[in-house]
Amino acid sequence: MEDKSYIKLFRKLLNSPIFENEKALKIWIWCLLKATHKERIQLVGQTEVNLEKGQFVFGRKKAAEELQMTESTIYKYIKLLEKLQMISVNSNNKFSVVSIEKWEDYQVEELKDNNKKTTKEQRSNTNKNVKNIYLFLFNKYKEQIEKENANRKIGIITECQNSEEYSNLTQEEQDKLFYDLMSIDKKFK
Repeated sequence: MEDKSYIKLFRKLLNSPIFENEKALKIWIWCLLKATHKERIQLVGQTEVNLEKGQFVFGRKKAAEELQMTESTIYKYIKLLEKLQMISVNSNNKFSVVSIEKWEDYQVEELKDNNKKTTKEQRSNTNKNVKNIYLFLFNKYKEQIEKENANRKIGIITECQNSEEYSNLTQEEQDKLFYDLMSIDKKFK
């Protein structure tokens, strides 16, 4: 399964006791990567397992294959991560569900913040685009009005109103452009 989502690693990991142990660090990052970023149901054999954000189904044998470590090493470091309160493990006789502690705090909040920033940036970019469209249209049709005679002014403004760019403006911007173009005073020859 190829996934284009990502996880965050905080710099405070540098000060964590697991950072000094490459196996512990490898298993911790593997846990972060395995954890689901949205609620979902996973089948384990014939059992449906409801996974919440920050959880994944864990089996030592599969983990040993993926991490290329022995099952006993995996077990030892999973217990260490649990002792350090970085994960919690809920086990039965077939599999375990590992939960990343504080998943919401570390992984999801950034997504919310990014969404707010993205929405704000989109609004800002939209406002800039509207201003750019307005200026483009004003300058283009102002030039035509100044070149033509007074009788042609209304025809040029109508041409502007029928343009594709004009429809991208808000009603307020359209009204302003109309009045600005109408108020162009030029002594025609």
